[in-house]
Amino acid sequence: MTDNDSLNLRPTQVDDLTKVLPLVEAFYQHFSYPFSQTEKAQTLRELWNNPDKGCFWLIEQDQGIVGYVYVSFYFSLEFGGRTAFIDELFISSDRRGQGIGSRIIELVEGECRKLNLKALHLESERSNERATALYKRMGFVDYDRRLLTKHLNDC
Repeated sequence: MTDNDSLNLRPTQVDDLTKVLPLVEAFYQHFSYPFSQTEKAQTLRELWNNPDKGCFWLIEQDQGIVGYVYVSFYFSLEFGGRTAFIDELFISSDRRGQGIGSRIIELVEGECRKLNLKALHLESERSNERATALYKRMGFVDYDRRLLTKHLNDC
C-alpha cells in the first residue's frame, strides 16, 4: 500500500501531449476500444484550446505519473446547472487496487466544488463490478438508466 496523501492532480496543457497520449492509449487498450493517435491528439488539442469544455489532469504520486482523469462539463436542467462527467479515469495497471481511484475521485470532487458545479457523474462498464461497487461506496447513485450513444460523424 502506498501513501495516497501524496497523490495530486496536475492540470495538463498542450506541452503534455507526449506524456498524455501513451496513457490514453493504455486506457483504450484496457477496454479494447478503438484508438487513433492522430484523432486523440487532435481532440486533446481542441480541449486545451477550450478549457471551458473540461479538465484533463495527470495523476501524480511521488513525482511520477500513475494515470489521468478527464472531466467534461455540461449544463443540466435536471441537476440545476453546470455539472461534470468523469469521462475517463485511468490508473496504471501496476498501481490499481491501492486506493488510488477513491482518492482521485475525492480530489476531483473537490475541484468540482471549487468550480461550483452542481453534480458529478461517471459511467462504469457493466462488467466492471469492482469499480461500480467503489463508486457506490463513494456516494454515486445508480439511477437505473442506460447511457445510449449515437455517433454523429459527417451529419
